[in-house]
Formats: sequence, C-alpha cells, structure tokens
Amino acid sequence: MLPLFVFLLLGILQLGLMHQARLMTKYSAYKAVRAGSLHHADVGKMRSAALAVLLPLVSEDRGGGEYIKSVTSASDFSAKWKWDGVKTNKMPEARLPYVDVTICGPLSGDLRPSDKDEVNFDDPDWSVAYGEWKKSELTKLRIQVTFNYRMPIPFANQVIHAASRNRDLPSVLRMSDPKTRRPVKNDVYNQLAEDGLYILPIRATYTMRMQSNLFPGIKPLPKSNACVFAF
Repeated sequence: MLPLFVFLLLGILQLGLMHQARLMTKYSAYKAVRAGSLHHADVGKMRSAALAVLLPLVSEDRGGGEYIKSVTSASDFSAKWKWDGVKTNKMPEARLPYVDVTICGPLSGDLRPSDKDEVNFDDPDWSVAYGEWKKSELTKLRIQVTFNYRMPIPFANQVIHAASRNRDLPSVLRMSDPKTRRPVKNDVYNQLAEDGLYILPIRATYTMRMQSNLFPGIKPLPKSNACVFAF
C-alpha cells in the first residue's frame, strides 16, 4: 500500500501543476497568435511571446532535481530570461525547445499565384475564387503552441509519464494485462525518460484574424498542416 499512498499524495501535486501548465499554455497560445497577427506571422516573435508567458514554469536541472525559479517581479523576469536555456529556447540536456510554435494555417497552397510577394488581407478581392466561408478562414492565422513541460515531482513524474506515454509501470501500479498493452512508441520523450528526464508536450491552439500582411517570399508559409490537432 505504501507506493500507492505515496503516489496518491505526490500525484495530486503533480497533476495540479500540470493543470496550471495547461492553462498557461492556452494563454501563451493567445499571446503568440496576437504577436503573429501584428507581425506578419513571424514565428520567432510568436515563440518569444509564448515563452515570456510560460517563463514562470520553465525549470532546469540543479544537481539531480528540477529547479523552478519563481517570477514575482520585473527583476525576477529579467534574471530568468537571461538563463542560457531560455535565451536559446533549448534545454541543454534534452535537445528540445522549451516552447515551439507551429503555423496551422493559412498554408502556402491556399494563396493565389499573384500573392507570392505580399498578401493584403484587407483587399476585398483576395481569394475571390473561394466561397465566403473559405475566404474568411484564409484571413485568419491559426497556430499551435507546444510547451515541453518538465515534470518536477519525484516518483509521480515517472508514473504519470509512463502511463501517458504507454510505458511499463512498476508491477505494484499496473492495472492491465501486460499481454494486451500496446507497443511503446520510441520517440524522443521516451528516450529522455530512459535517462530520468520526464517531459510531456502540452499543446494549445488559437486563431486570430491577421492584422498585418503576409510576405510569403520573406517568411514562407508551411506547405501542409503539421499541427497535432487539426482545425
């Protein structure tokens, strides 16, 4: 009973922190798409806007444990923003960005041949070949923010990560027949878990009408929708 009791206490704490991270990721998606709508769908500016929102949740390894520096003032924010991993938006030991932004739409294939240099969303004749619903969708920037959340609570991080990623659990916590368990997907998150670094991707999407023109020649749009959640 002891492992179950310990997991119950630590698991509640870890799940509460994950719920906070989920809410903050949703808000960061709003801030990111707003920055993109004002700055010609610049992915770099959107990524910085999302990272600024999620900065209080960013952590790093300090001698075998996750260290989360609180942000309660402008000086705290400035100090944490200067962390090496934050400045480069890359975890030193994980080869993963803290925050990633993916443009879900519009796509390059949605544009007319004459829109290769600039897309003027205020032009009433833009995408005239499409129906009204399709035309309104093409004037909106749709993005997805992925926050690679480092789970900080010992033991609970291992169990929750294993359950969510379909990995093997300790025998005392298994609640299914091993013969019926699906094969484990060997991706970067599972590989990092083998080294004791438990990271879960938390994703959120947001849509906002463009308030600045696109310049496909300078900042190309994606050819396909690579977002995990389709619109």
